[in-house]
Amino acid sequence: MPITQHSATICAGTLELTLHEQGERLEELLAFGSRLNPRRGYLFISRVLGKHIPVRPSAMDSIHAELASAIQLLGSTAYVVGMAETAVGLGAGVSRHLAATHDDSVFHHTTRFTVATPWIRIREAHSHADTMHLARLGVEAQAAVSEVQDLVLVDDEITTGRTLAQLARALMIQPELARVKRLHIVSLVSWLSPTARQALLDQLPETLEVRFVQLMAGEFTFHPRPDFAPSLPDDVDTGFCQAIAHRQHRPLPIENEGLYGKVMSSRQQPPPAMLEAIDITPDVPVVVFGMGEYLDAPFRLALQLEQRGQEVLFQSSTRSPIAVADAVTSRIEHAAPDAGGKRHYLYNAPARHLPLAFDGIGRIDLSRELEANHLQSFSRQACP
Repeated sequence: MPITQHSATICAGTLELTLHEQGERLEELLAFGSRLNPRRGYLFISRVLGKHIPVRPSAMDSIHAELASAIQLLGSTAYVVGMAETAVGLGAGVSRHLAATHDDSVFHHTTRFTVATPWIRIREAHSHADTMHLARLGVEAQAAVSEVQDLVLVDDEITTGRTLAQLARALMIQPELARVKRLHIVSLVSWLSPTARQALLDQLPETLEVRFVQLMAGEFTFHPRPDFAPSLPDDVDTGFCQAIAHRQHRPLPIENEGLYGKVMSSRQQPPPAMLEAIDITPDVPVVVFGMGEYLDAPFRLALQLEQRGQEVLFQSSTRSPIAVADAVTSRIEHAAPDAGGKRHYLYNAPARHLPLAFDGIGRIDLSRELEANHLQSFSRQACP
């Protein structure tokens, strides 16, 4: 394979990339930004994930399908875990495409919501919000997982692999996964050096077969700029969110989308219920906003809108603070679900698109705030 070199200068410093797998896809897959986080200054910004850059839903769906097609399952089903919050939608899409060509799949995602039944807790050392957990699987998902031979861990990009190794170790000792023989580590981009890859493998059982699937791979070095000394904003959201911990009524939308596991089958899924309430003139450009970990249902809605002829983009807000510089040209904020003045962010939102935001936790005030802030932000920038 040809090896290509690339250098990217950002506010935080300089990234030197050595790409040894599909390096020609760099411009398609990645942009670069600077974190407002003293633990790690650089940020790889995906152009196809639908998080920090808006993306056509069909383009995202093609990426999900491409990754799923490269996963060779040992059995006829899989247990797919997406990493919160960035890779929740990616994991769900991969799981859906695996289910379409196999018996079914079970999708689950890590979370920073406090839940009544935590199962596994892990640390993500570089993150500003460094602790997450998995909720215990629901009855149907747990029964389905007990039959799987394939564990699929999905992240948007892998730098050291330490978090994934930690999660894999914790999962492999669970009795529910006693039949798992093959682990698939799936990402859009892998930066694992041979040493880091071996360190990851050394932490896993020798009897576990491990396969790596990614769209692009390489290594990088980062040279920080000495005078770039970011600190976390005072209103950044770093803790667990209590917004769904004490609900008294029926399950919230986010709880049906993988928080407690979701069995996906080869049968075609019905369109999201919220599609029925959407009545938009076909010639109006639309942007659909997921919020935080609530990604997959809004994405499916956006995909349905695109398939019926709407001009539509999709992206999601995030709790991660990023400098408005480099590949980040704008920032819109909205209140975090918990009280206390914390904020979440939306980057690079498209102008002149009608916003449709979905919070997934029964807080329509948050969705409406994000929509209003989007409209207000771009109305201020409009020509007189």
